[in-house]
Amino acid sequence: MSAVFVIQGSAHLFAVLLLGRELSRSGSGRRHAIFTIPALCYGAAAIVAVAAGFEVTLVALVATSGALVASVAAWRADDFRPAGTVPGVSLLIATVAGTIVSVEHLVGFDLSLPSQALLWAATIVSVIRTPSGLLHTFESWEAGMRMRWHQPRDPLLDWTPDGDAPMVSIQVPTHAEPPEIVIATLDALAQLDYPNFEVLVIDNNTTDETLWRPVEAHCARLGARFRFFHVEGIEGAKAGALNWSRPFVDDRATLVALVDADYQVDRSWLAHTVGYFDDPAIGFVQCPHAYRDYEHSRYGRMANTAYAWAQATEMVSRHEDGAGITIGTMSVIRVCALDAAGGWAEWCMTEDSELAIRAHAAGYRSVFVQRVYGRGLIPETFAELKKQRFRWTYGPGQELKTHLRLYLPRPLGKPSLLTGRQRARHGHYGLVVLMIGLGALALPISFGVLVSMFAHREVPLIDVALLIPFVAILAARRVMRWTLYRTLVGTTFREWVGGSIVLLSVRPTVSLAATSVLVGRPTLWERTNKFRSTPAGYRALASAGTEMVLCAVCIAAAVAAPIFLQGGVFPVLLAAGFAWQAIVYACAPVVAILADRDLRDSSPSRRALQRDRAATPCTASNAPR
Repeated sequence: MSAVFVIQGSAHLFAVLLLGRELSRSGSGRRHAIFTIPALCYGAAAIVAVAAGFEVTLVALVATSGALVASVAAWRADDFRPAGTVPGVSLLIATVAGTIVSVEHLVGFDLSLPSQALLWAATIVSVIRTPSGLLHTFESWEAGMRMRWHQPRDPLLDWTPDGDAPMVSIQVPTHAEPPEIVIATLDALAQLDYPNFEVLVIDNNTTDETLWRPVEAHCARLGARFRFFHVEGIEGAKAGALNWSRPFVDDRATLVALVDADYQVDRSWLAHTVGYFDDPAIGFVQCPHAYRDYEHSRYGRMANTAYAWAQATEMVSRHEDGAGITIGTMSVIRVCALDAAGGWAEWCMTEDSELAIRAHAAGYRSVFVQRVYGRGLIPETFAELKKQRFRWTYGPGQELKTHLRLYLPRPLGKPSLLTGRQRARHGHYGLVVLMIGLGALALPISFGVLVSMFAHREVPLIDVALLIPFVAILAARRVMRWTLYRTLVGTTFREWVGGSIVLLSVRPTVSLAATSVLVGRPTLWERTNKFRSTPAGYRALASAGTEMVLCAVCIAAAVAAPIFLQGGVFPVLLAAGFAWQAIVYACAPVVAILADRDLRDSSPSRRALQRDRAATPCTASNAPR
């Protein structure tokens, strides 16, 4: 089985490299590659395995079998590039083989009981998380692996709204927002190239009159189609405000649309999306979330690159299986679908994506239009970024725990109109969060292993050849990530590195949120601050204090592992794991410092320029494909 692991892991890396080459050249995935690509990948992997010392006959048998399986999979998967099928097949087989090899080694280790228990615990956690990890990899990579799509994603440029166009009630929920930002949002909405809409501004629990009175006055100046509501005592945060406003929606409105208070929409937004509702089965249409006014800030550019990833990959993948989600802004929703779903979930941190589950369960379909029609503001500080990510992680976990029966087969499952693919995708959207929470056990288990093995003076022996597939799979992940960023998001290598640093910086926050929802720890809904932040100097590091402490601990453990556990491959693997975690934790203070530095370097004249730009409606731009 070790030979299978080495060959499949190596073939996986070669397949990713070939896929990257094809995507860079905009290749069409020619059908004769069904046989040539598997042969190339497994032939190269066979050479690696022979060089690693495996017996030639065994290598030939394993490599030939792998190439045949990959060829059959590529032949059967008509919608996928042959170069895109092989990475998936090889990763799946390598994962199974690697799990078996791990168990075989564990059974053969002569270790103390504490060390054995800890290693078995780590293996069990890994096995439990593996199916979710593989599906998440597929979701992230599918946009690069496919060559044909079946679900529409283009705006309806030829659909022309006339006087009979469906009426849209646009809702702009606000809470303690800077009035100039909300006013700029309303001015952009006033320019919409659509004949039949109203705008409801729902100011929820803002106690400071100086914040909402100017918005109220501006709505009056904009005319009768703009209505302002100030209400206090509402519970349920944004969802509560939206539910409260439902009776005030114009009776003629068949569609409601959501726009965040800081978003500036393109005037063609409704004209290019509402036409999808000519199909009565469409429940909602979602456009990507995107950002503006970040160009002056290195941190802002890095964060924008990080945000762009999901819009170009995961959102597209889920939409293809009919499991797209609403994201709380730039959403257009059929009123009867909203009512059939039962309104907005006030108990959920992510009331937007939660609504999609119930709308699909009621039998409605959805469309993800992959074009940017509105842009908002990026959180200016690392503390605000963490708050946002915590909310976005905690919510999907809540969704899974509440709607679990919707995803289960009968008789355990709850009857609904969800398709099998929708059940899998919606269920996994929350499951991956719980698996992240479970994965948080890896670090304390690793510390326990280090202490136990040092105390018992023991080091398990591992074949050095097993480092080959381990390194190959990790390298393939990084190569594929960069390839998709370059070809789908359209970033440079430097931009990709910056975006990756931001994504790594919030991983500890994501783990904390996932752990919290996994164990049922309650939390409060916290809004993202839109007011201009002031530089905090060294105090900005306080937002990354926990990460800095854990970074230092992981560095110490990475140094200690090869010193205390001398000899063999295992201490190297353990040290590498601690070193990687140290890098992850180190990204947090780096991002905190960069964000604060950009605030400090933002001169008064620059801020005046930004305010002028905030008053100018944005123009639509094509999202990278």
